[in-house]
Amino acid sequence: MTHARQPARAGLPREAVGGLLIALFIVTRFVTWRLLKLEQAAFVANDVSYYGYHLWRLDQGEIGVMIEYPVPAVWILQGIYGLGGGWETWGIVYAGVFAILDALVALSFYRRDNASGALFWILFTGLQGAIVWYRFDLIPAALVAWACLFVVRFPAVAGGLVGLGAAIKLWPALLIGPMVAPHPLRSPLARRRLAGFVVVGFGLAAASLITSGWARSASPVTWQGQRGLQIESVPATPLMALRTFTDNPSWNIFLSQFNALELEGPYVGAMLAVSTVLTSASIALTGFLSYRLVRNLDTDDERLHEAILLALLTVILSTVVANKTLSPQYILWLGGPVAALLVMRPSAWLRRHVGVLAVSLVTVGFLTQLTYPWGAYGIMAIPLGSGPETSVLILRNLALAVLTGYALALTLMASRRSAPTGDDDVLAGVDHGRVGARDMGKLPRSSSRSRLRPRGLTEGIVATATHTCQHLTHWTTLSGRILG
Repeated sequence: MTHARQPARAGLPREAVGGLLIALFIVTRFVTWRLLKLEQAAFVANDVSYYGYHLWRLDQGEIGVMIEYPVPAVWILQGIYGLGGGWETWGIVYAGVFAILDALVALSFYRRDNASGALFWILFTGLQGAIVWYRFDLIPAALVAWACLFVVRFPAVAGGLVGLGAAIKLWPALLIGPMVAPHPLRSPLARRRLAGFVVVGFGLAAASLITSGWARSASPVTWQGQRGLQIESVPATPLMALRTFTDNPSWNIFLSQFNALELEGPYVGAMLAVSTVLTSASIALTGFLSYRLVRNLDTDDERLHEAILLALLTVILSTVVANKTLSPQYILWLGGPVAALLVMRPSAWLRRHVGVLAVSLVTVGFLTQLTYPWGAYGIMAIPLGSGPETSVLILRNLALAVLTGYALALTLMASRRSAPTGDDDVLAGVDHGRVGARDMGKLPRSSSRSRLRPRGLTEGIVATATHTCQHLTHWTTLSGRILG
C-alpha cells in the first residue's frame, strides 16, 4: 500500500501560512504571559524559585540537594542558572530559554507543503499555559518530538535524542524498544537507533556514576518509588470523585516531602497497588509492542514509520495513565509522536485517526490548564472538593484513559502482518455515515453488510474510541463555561 498524497488544494500562499503560524504563536504566548500576571495563575512560576534556591545551595557546596533529578538534568539546570546570573535574576532567562525551545520545536515541524505538524504543536503547548515555560518537562518532550521526526531519516540521531531524554528524565528509556524495529540484526536503521541510544544514554549514565557515585545516580528512582498518590493522577481519580461528590470528608490533601500534592485517607493504599499493577502492565505492553513491530514489519515496509510513532504514543500514554504521579507538565510528553504523524502524511486509513488524536490532545492540553492553575484551588478545597473543577480533572483523566486504548488499537492495526486497507477500516467512509440508503444498492451483495462494520475486535475498539474522543472534544466547551 502506498501513501498517496492528497491532491493539491487551492489555499493561502505558503508565505502567508508561515506568517499566520508565527502570528498564532506570538498571540497565544502573549495571552499566556498576560494571564500569568493574574493572582490566580502567578504561582505557576514558583518552581523556578524552587530550582534557583537549590541550585544556589549546590553552588555553596552542599550535598544531597536536588536528588530527585538525574545528574545530567541538574547539569542542564546549572547551565541555565549560570546563564541567568544566579537565583535572583535567572527567572526571566529560564522562561525565555523554554519559550525559545518551544518555538524551535514548532519550527522543526513546519513544512512548506504541510503546516499541520507546526499548527498542532503551537496549539498543543499554547493551550497548556505558562507551565510550559516554568517546568523542566519541555526538554524531554522536545527531545522525544525530534526523535519521532528523525526516526527514519536520521536514525542514529533519533536514538541519541532518546538516550539523552532517558538520561535527564528516565521514562524515555522505554521508547527505545519500539525504535529497534524492524529488527536490529537485519536492519541497519534499527542498529543505528540502538547505537545512538547506547552511546548517548549509557555515556551520560557513566559520566553520572564517575562524577556523583552510585547512590546519587540511583536517587531519582528511589525518590520516585517512595512517593504517594498524587491528586491529579489517573489512579487517584475515583477517590477524588468520592471526595468531591459525597459528604465523606475522610480524604485529606497535603503537600508531601516530595513537593507534591498527595492524597491520604481510605483506599489510598489500594489505589497505589492498582498503580503498581498498571505500571507493570505498561512495561509489559512496551515489550509486547516492541516484539510485535520487530516480528511483523520489514525494513522496506511503508508502514514502519507510522507504526513506530503510534507505538511510541501508546507507550507514553500508558506510562502517564499508570503512574501514581501525574503533574500537569507531563502532558507535554504526548505531543511529539502526533506532530510527527501529521508531518509524515500517514496512510489513507490512518489519516482521520491522526486528526482525531491531534484534536483530542489539544483538548487534553486545554483541560489540563483548566485544572492547573485555574482549577487548582477548587480541586484542593477543604473539606470537600469543588464540583466543577474536579469534574474537569475527571474528564481530563478519562480522556487520557480512552486515548490510551485508542492509540493501542491503532498500533495493533498498523503493525499487523498485512497492511490495513480501506475495506478493513471503519474510516473507509462507511461507518461514519458516509454511505446513505441509496448507496447500499451499489455495494456488492456479498459485502454490503460485512463492510458496514469493523471486522474484528481491534477495529471495534478504534470505532468506539474515535467517537468517544470526538465527544470529549465537544465537552471541552462546556467545561470552559462551567469554570468561567
